[in-house]
Amino acid sequence: MKEKKRTGRPIDRRKDEAMWAAAHALLFKNGPSAVSVEAVARLAGLSKMTVYSRYANREALIAAVIQRQADQMAASLSFAPESQGNLQEALTAFGVRLLSFLLSETHLGFMRALRSAAAFPADAMHTIFRFGPQSTLDNLAQWMRQAHRARLAHIPRPERSAELLLGMLTGLDIVRAMYGEPCRQTHRTITRHVRGIVTAFLTLHERRQSLP
Repeated sequence: MKEKKRTGRPIDRRKDEAMWAAAHALLFKNGPSAVSVEAVARLAGLSKMTVYSRYANREALIAAVIQRQADQMAASLSFAPESQGNLQEALTAFGVRLLSFLLSETHLGFMRALRSAAAFPADAMHTIFRFGPQSTLDNLAQWMRQAHRARLAHIPRPERSAELLLGMLTGLDIVRAMYGEPCRQTHRTITRHVRGIVTAFLTLHERRQSLP
């Protein structure tokens, strides 16, 4: 769901940030059911009309929060890969950002909210998946497609390889979190873990090799 097109005078950027911060806090603390135009307006200290001028409904609010989170994680992939060193550096930065968020208390709290709730609106869950995990996968696959075309790595099936890398990075930690078990990786071990995974991934995708 795209944000509404604005006409007339632009919204004050401070109000824009306040709306996003309020929607983010509601979503990750209490789950999608807590997000509404009214709740965001109340928490941000703004009128409902101000929020409606930017976001048409709950789906648009959730999409904005999740899309921005995904964009932040994929920031290192915003430039086309230029060398082997750049390839490793960009994937490592991406992996560290990804795991730092997924293993943060903010995200783990969100996972607990999903686990404890009897039901969440199906449209909200679809929006979260589309603008979160799916968007991250798409961004990563597109970047890998560029690396393949530049002959920096052998990635003829970028969607499959992108999903493989995501699985290698997260392991079972998200499943552990869903079951209330402690994650194997911590903020002190993330960088070392990601470097090892990226090295193994790129070795598997050297120009003379391919996935079975």
